Amino acid sequence: MSGKRSFETINYMLRPNKNVERKLILSSLVKIAGKFAIPSYRYVGFGSMWFSDFVLMHKTLGISDMVTIEKEKSREKRVEFNKPFACIAVRMEEAATALGDVLDNTPSIVWLDYDGPLKRALTGDIETAVGSMSSGSMILVTVNAMVDQLKGNTVDGETLSPEDFLADICDDTAMAAKGALLTRNGFPALASEIVHQRIKAAVLEKKPGCHYAPIWAYRYADDAEMITVGGMIVDGTDAAKLDACALDTLTHITGETLFDIDLPVLTEKEKRSLDKRLPCAVPLDPSSLEFELRLNEVQAYQRFYLEYPIFGEMAA
Repeated sequence: MSGKRSFETINYMLRPNKNVERKLILSSLVKIAGKFAIPSYRYVGFGSMWFSDFVLMHKTLGISDMVTIEKEKSREKRVEFNKPFACIAVRMEEAATALGDVLDNTPSIVWLDYDGPLKRALTGDIETAVGSMSSGSMILVTVNAMVDQLKGNTVDGETLSPEDFLADICDDTAMAAKGALLTRNGFPALASEIVHQRIKAAVLEKKPGCHYAPIWAYRYADDAEMITVGGMIVDGTDAAKLDACALDTLTHITGETLFDIDLPVLTEKEKRSLDKRLPCAVPLDPSSLEFELRLNEVQAYQRFYLEYPIFGEMAA
C-alpha cells in the first residue's frame, strides 16, 4: 500500500462534507455571477482523477475555460482519460511552475485544493497565483488542519517544537508564541487566519490599487480535519460590485470566521425519512425520529438537506 497518491486512496466524490462545501461555494458564486461575468472566467484547479469541482463549475456556472494542474506525471494518461469535458486543459507540472502561465492576468477562479498540510500552501503558490490574477478574480485554498502535522518535524537536523515549526514554515517568529492555539479545536482557526493573511499580504505586495476581500472560511472533516478559505482580489470598482452581491444573506458566508460543515453520515433510508419532514419552520425534534441522531446532527442536516448527497452503486 505504500507509495499511493491521495487520489488512489480517496474517492473525492464520496465525501459528504466536502461535497456540501463545494455546493455552498457554488451557491455563493452564483450570486457573484449577478455582478461579475463568471461564465467568461478561467477556472484553475487540481482535478486529479475525479474533477468534481470542474463538473460543478461547468454545469452550474457555464465556465468552459478550465485548466487542471497535476504534478504526478506518471498518471498523465489517467488524468486525460478521466477529464469529463473537452474544455479542460491538462498541465502536468508543479503548481509553482504552471500557475503564472495559465492565469496570465485573465479573470479567474483558482482553487488550490491541497490534501496535504498547511506547509504545502506556504511554499509560494499563493504568491505566484495572486501575482498573475486580475481584480475580480478569486482564490480558494484548502489544507489539512490537523494539529498533529506540527509534531516531530526536523529542520537542519534539529527536531522542532510545534510552535517553532509553525514559526519556521510561516517565516514568522511571532508564531512561536501561539502555543495555546495549537490544539485540535484551536489550530483550524489559526491555520485559517494564516492563509487569509498570506493571501492578503500577497495582494498588497503584488497588486497595487487592490485589496483582498475575504469571502469563504469553511472547516469540515470527512476523515482528516480540513479548512478551505479564500476571497476576491478587488479594486475600488470591484469592491463595490462585490458588496452589491449581498453575500451576507447567505448564512455560510462568514468572511474570515470559520464556518463548520459537520453533517451526519446517513443511510439513504434515513435521509429520505428526514426529507419527508422538510422544509420545516421549526427545528426537528430528534426524539420524533424512528432512528437515533443527536440534536446537532439533526440541526446540521436540516440546514443543508438540499445539498446533502446520495451515493449509490450503479449497475454497469
